Amino acid sequence: MDKQAPTETTLPVTVREPGPGEDRDELVRLLFGDAAASARRPEEYEARYPRRALPKGAMVTRFAPSPTGFMHIGGIFVSLINKRLSVQSEGVFFLRLEDTDVKRAIPGAIDTIVDSLARYDLSPQEGVLRAPAKEGDRAPSRGEFVQQGDYGPYIQTERVEIYRDFAIDLIRRGFAYPCFCTVEELDAIRQEQEALQKKAVQEQKALQEKGVQEQRAVAIKTGYYGRWAKWRDAPLARVKEALASGTPFVLRLRAPDDVSGRVEWKDGVKGVISMPVNDLDTILLKSDGIPTYHFAHAVDDHLMRTTHVIRGDEWISSMPLHLQLFRVLGFRPVEYAHVPPIQKLDRVEEADPETGETRVSDARRKLSKRKDPEANIEYYREIGVPETATIEYLLNIANSAFEDWRKANPDKPYTAFPLKLNKLAPGGALSDLVKLKSVSQAVVSRMSAEEVYAQGLDWARTYDRELAALMERDPEFTKRALGIERGGKKSNKRIVTWPDLRPQLFFFYDELYSGLDSFDFPENVPEADRKPLLRQMLDVFDPADSKEAWFEKIRQIAVASGYAGEVKQYKAAPESWKGHVGDVSMLLRVAVCGTRNSPDLTEVMAVLGEPRVRARIARFL
Repeated sequence: MDKQAPTETTLPVTVREPGPGEDRDELVRLLFGDAAASARRPEEYEARYPRRALPKGAMVTRFAPSPTGFMHIGGIFVSLINKRLSVQSEGVFFLRLEDTDVKRAIPGAIDTIVDSLARYDLSPQEGVLRAPAKEGDRAPSRGEFVQQGDYGPYIQTERVEIYRDFAIDLIRRGFAYPCFCTVEELDAIRQEQEALQKKAVQEQKALQEKGVQEQRAVAIKTGYYGRWAKWRDAPLARVKEALASGTPFVLRLRAPDDVSGRVEWKDGVKGVISMPVNDLDTILLKSDGIPTYHFAHAVDDHLMRTTHVIRGDEWISSMPLHLQLFRVLGFRPVEYAHVPPIQKLDRVEEADPETGETRVSDARRKLSKRKDPEANIEYYREIGVPETATIEYLLNIANSAFEDWRKANPDKPYTAFPLKLNKLAPGGALSDLVKLKSVSQAVVSRMSAEEVYAQGLDWARTYDRELAALMERDPEFTKRALGIERGGKKSNKRIVTWPDLRPQLFFFYDELYSGLDSFDFPENVPEADRKPLLRQMLDVFDPADSKEAWFEKIRQIAVASGYAGEVKQYKAAPESWKGHVGDVSMLLRVAVCGTRNSPDLTEVMAVLGEPRVRARIARFL
């Protein structure tokens, strides 16, 4: 029977009564040797990592990835939610690296995690950070990794001693035990369970064929539990024998003796959830002493004083185990909130069993690291989506109210949006690249010319080096070009993503303009009229003219040459005119810019300067 023993931990710690002849202290000494004597008690760690001095309601959140590959867009999504909620509540957001799966660790993955968070303005206040680059470095450099904060280490492989000490405490209280099963023995257990499961399914099918209404539930599953948990109640003598033979062991959590109950909790996103209690004797420490994710996260989130664990909903199935761990460790459970993944629609074709016709349907699935390029955040950088646009796109996914808020607050930073945990969408949102680009267009239109220059240049240095070199040659000239029609309610929206910089800037650089070998002049201006019209416009060109004065000169030239002075005149009687003033104006635009698609021509010519404008017009004379 379990009883409660008062300690100095957050909650009373559950203790299991020792069985006949059970000497847990001796077991600890056998398993851990000298480390058993020096192991710290839980109350010592409580003192070492005290509760944080934060305002009431402050949220302590974290992002805890494994350094096993590229940064998934879901990682940025979850980090965004965690950071916004912590900052809004005057709490703390920290980064912990869960690197206990040593075999899957990839060189450079920590760089990817830390630098990706920094690029998206999601750097943590605590945890693993990159130190500022050293002053005096000639070339841009990245600082070394540092761990910042009073609740570290923030890298799990540096906390092995802490996990060991809590594991020892669990052994002493009867909730953990060593298991010496070999790989071959575990495989034999699995095969036996699968055979029993197959047999149960066959028996159930046979009963159905006989018309038996009552169906037997198939209860056999694979795993280490019940009668297959061969080391669960092993006597001390058997443990000594296994240790003497040099057989490696893992440490397992003892599942509840009664596994017929259920566990219930209120999820911060999905509401009240009820599930069967954990019924597997899960591994806590592997044979090398490294903890599993389940054990490490419970210890760490308690000692780091995490208040809310906000993570992907693929972890819901582990909740019974996680809540059991908090209970047996004597910790008050954190608040859990499970966020649905970003999904994608797949077209599925299947044959109708009756008609044989092919049916097509759409099926949702989680974005795949292997199949979907948009799962990798580098994809968004490559296609030229500004980081702020990606963040605002993700806020749209997190909370549908963000879109209306943005419309009502076009000039506020996204950080002013009051994100609320209980308003997060409980269902998975679909990846929508059309929506992403729409958000990107709006974000870029709100940027200043300096911001467009800085962020666009950063992208071009990697993906369009020729353009980057031209932009860097005369930064002020390029900023003036980018500043045309920028600001106000009708701000320039021609740039959707950074690849759009080239078509919007090329005509400002003589090297790119001179490379044009064809010009899309308006159809209503025949070749015979082009030179005379351009000659007249060149003769009257005065850079001091206002926009209105310059357009009036073009109108007079157009009318004198047989073109309607207004578009509506031409539309009313097209047979009476060669074209209209807009055609004549477009002739000049194409001659000066090499394209029909440019910002306000008067402003463009002002940036280009009189000598360059005259030279370009003269090219066609």
